[in-house]
Amino acid sequence: MCYHPWVGLDISPQGEFKPCCKYRDVLGTSFEEYDANPALAELRADFQAGRKNEACARCWQDEDAGLPSKRTLDNEYTFKGEEPEMGHLKVLSFPFGNTCNLACRICSSYPSSRWGKEAKKLIPHFPDIKIWGHNKFYQDPEFMKKLKSRVRNIIHLDIPGGEPFYADYQIHYDFIKNLLNYRPENISLHYTTNGTQLPDKQYQSLWRAFKQVEIQVSVDGFGPQFEYNRWPAKFQEVSHNLAVYRELAKTRSNFKLSISHSVSVFTLYGLPEFMSWCTNNGLPDPYLGLVSNPRHYSITILPRDSKVKIAKHLLQNQKLAGIARAMMAQDDSNELDNFIKYVKILDTQRQQSFAETFPETYQLLGDQCQTLYQLY
Repeated sequence: MCYHPWVGLDISPQGEFKPCCKYRDVLGTSFEEYDANPALAELRADFQAGRKNEACARCWQDEDAGLPSKRTLDNEYTFKGEEPEMGHLKVLSFPFGNTCNLACRICSSYPSSRWGKEAKKLIPHFPDIKIWGHNKFYQDPEFMKKLKSRVRNIIHLDIPGGEPFYADYQIHYDFIKNLLNYRPENISLHYTTNGTQLPDKQYQSLWRAFKQVEIQVSVDGFGPQFEYNRWPAKFQEVSHNLAVYRELAKTRSNFKLSISHSVSVFTLYGLPEFMSWCTNNGLPDPYLGLVSNPRHYSITILPRDSKVKIAKHLLQNQKLAGIARAMMAQDDSNELDNFIKYVKILDTQRQQSFAETFPETYQLLGDQCQTLYQLY
């Protein structure tokens, strides 16, 4: 069972509505469209009948690989293994648009305004590339009025990006402050941040009233590999901010720090080292999220012989067995040429080098891919 079709709502950085962030299809761009969409009623009926709805494939794939899914994590940590009160919004994911100061490798203009500028440079190479606008739908007073009318029974709020501490301060602050009217001691807040921006102290003052505040920092590697993946962030600055969050976690009983790590072709080989780096720096084990979109960055695109060698390397740490299984689960190697083309063109655009930054992965891709990399 998943309760999100009844008590969840995910509003994307472009203002599109879904039951949760892992659900495949958009069910509307307004509260009215979402509530009336027949796909929502079908989804509820499928869960009641014990059927696996295809639009929830991301969770089924994670679970088949032995990894925690959005469904299982929320059932355990948000709903505490109990059925929530149906008919009221309990879990909301609400970003303040797609305002962001980074253009990470695995990202796009959909959740990142900074990526819009990068995407325009790619048009000569990829004429069909989709470029999303800098969306500030949350500045619509009528939209915010409707949203605020639905949060009276909320128990969990996700604030992803864009970058939540880079977006419009006042609207963000006022929305969190409004939650103080609805028993904040029962509400948990979860921020997803790229770690480049520290929250204003006024936020921190508001946070004291809530049940829990979790800051999840997206960290894709360390040193030069981090700066390649999370361009144009500087690792030293993010490392400093992580230390600030560690201190907050020590001094505030309702504050929690967590780490999110995107598992892509870029980060796959370095996973054992990254896990050790987290331990050595007093950080929690990272949440490992498989990149499935864009497809050409998924770990399933690697050639079979490369996968076998990488799997052997990953299994130095048994916590990575599920990642190895997910990598081997399907063959998307037809995307490999597309991967090389994107990588080389962005390398040239950003004055970076995949071959120098990820030498082990570059070698494992084989002669054909290395030749393509040199040609583009």
